[in-house]
Amino acid sequence: MSARTILLLAAALWSAAPADAAPRERLVEAFGNDPCPRSSDDEIVVCARRPESERYRIPVALREPASADLVTATDRVHEMIDIGRTGTDSCSAVGPGGFTGCFLKAVRHGRDEKRADRRARDAEPD
Repeated sequence: MSARTILLLAAALWSAAPADAAPRERLVEAFGNDPCPRSSDDEIVVCARRPESERYRIPVALREPASADLVTATDRVHEMIDIGRTGTDSCSAVGPGGFTGCFLKAVRHGRDEKRADRRARDAEPD
């Protein structure tokens, strides 16, 4: 039985109990052949079994980079270059030809999104 199934069963049991007699719930991870703690009348222990190789590793949820972490310093600099620009290729309402930069800005934005998606895909654990 998987850890997710056990958690769902424990949650169903916990929600079915009356509010005044609700037992406490404790989530525990057991690695390798370690024994799982026993439940008592006033406490439900949900034990997730993990392989021994995962004992001293950072949890998977914390290993995956957030999408905001994938933005590099170079990407941030390129975003700030256009701030305050006017005139041709600036994508602003000020100056003649300011609209010409809007297409270039859209192309750059699409290319950056594609690059970020590629980085996120490459950073995913196998």
